Amino acid sequence: MNILFLTSPAPERAPFSTTEKRPPLGLGYLMARARLLGHQVFFVDCYLEAAAFDAEAFFSMYRVDAVALYLNTICLTGGIDLLHAVARAREDGSFKGIILVGGPHTSVGAESIPDFVDHIVIGEGEISLFEILDGQEKGRIVQGKPWQDLDTLPFLPWDLFASLPYHKSIPWVEADNVFTMNTSRGCPFSCTFCSVKSVWGKSYRYQSAGRVLAEIRHLIEVYGVEGIYFREDHFTLNKARLLEFCRGVVSSGLQFVWACETRVDALDEESITLMASSGCKAVYLGVESGSQRMLDRLGKGIQLVEVERVLMLLKKHGIVSYCSFVAGIPGETFLDLLRTKALIRRTQPGAHAFAVYVGIPGSELYREMLISGNYEHMSDNGLLFVPGYHVKTRYFYGIPSEQLVSFRFRRLTGYDLFLLLLLAGSKGGELLRRWKRRVARLAALAVGRG
Repeated sequence: MNILFLTSPAPERAPFSTTEKRPPLGLGYLMARARLLGHQVFFVDCYLEAAAFDAEAFFSMYRVDAVALYLNTICLTGGIDLLHAVARAREDGSFKGIILVGGPHTSVGAESIPDFVDHIVIGEGEISLFEILDGQEKGRIVQGKPWQDLDTLPFLPWDLFASLPYHKSIPWVEADNVFTMNTSRGCPFSCTFCSVKSVWGKSYRYQSAGRVLAEIRHLIEVYGVEGIYFREDHFTLNKARLLEFCRGVVSSGLQFVWACETRVDALDEESITLMASSGCKAVYLGVESGSQRMLDRLGKGIQLVEVERVLMLLKKHGIVSYCSFVAGIPGETFLDLLRTKALIRRTQPGAHAFAVYVGIPGSELYREMLISGNYEHMSDNGLLFVPGYHVKTRYFYGIPSEQLVSFRFRRLTGYDLFLLLLLAGSKGGELLRRWKRRVARLAALAVGRG
């Protein structure tokens, strides 16, 4: 079979950054499996370049038996447009195959996918996609079967990825040719703001240290890779695997630097020491808040003392820490924000950034917001925006919300009033002092009347 794999183009406006362009690793495993099974693979990454795919021109040049689109919620509109373009080609006869959709969005929004799509795969596709193509699976909505032994997956189609202009660097690591890898699946944690478990489930599966090292050796020998960025939720979650990987790097003599993403409770001094000795230069940590109350609200399952301890250890061993924080979570107060800023001042991470909270389909907080109505806007792709979103983007991003979402926000919370005072600078400081004096006078008056 001739299979065309597509990604959806990024929207012109989105509440999450879409500027980082890296290979779609999940789709890559499907393409690698397709090749292994003898299929001809075509690949067009519209997320990398929105205008990369012209359906009429492509189908006039190539015979295609199946089109498989990778769809995430942020890129829903562009993905639907692509699907309609493929459907028009099928109507005019230039394309005579089937249309399939997979990717994270199918786990939370399968009902938004057009009826003309023949098959929707929810979850993993390495097994189910090919059961559909072989005629074994005939259902329209298919629950993907998990691939249990990740060591048996083929190497990713690096020849395709290496030929395209993806980002091959990361800001915290001095290396020019950095490739991304994803060596694990699933999340056993219960963060209320995250929808990852709706895609991968809560079981945690991973490639062995030896399997990871074998693919890195291939990347170094064939593509001259200088660095690896492990783009996965919990690279260090299994300590035994992590230590075996680090020791394997040292004993193998492989020369590369690396960075990873993980949690603070999946690191200790033994791990960090070995990570540093094996070339780890940076760790991305989802800290989320400097308020224990908000960490508990988010279901992080970590303590602030752990955050401070790990950041100190990373600094001690020369590993850059990048901490991400979420601002504007439903229920967060200005005092919670001040506690987050105090944590940043105390720990001085190598880098940090705030993301203004947006409700993501499939998360517990999202369901809570839908029930309570505690949101000001729902976008076409189902994202929920908190009241005062426009103030928060001004304060945390320095840009108007209109650059991120087509909606005029009007509502304000007490949290936003404090942000407005801070945005006003010195004038805001005077307003804040006057506000405090007014509150004091009102309190005295209330006592007098009592």
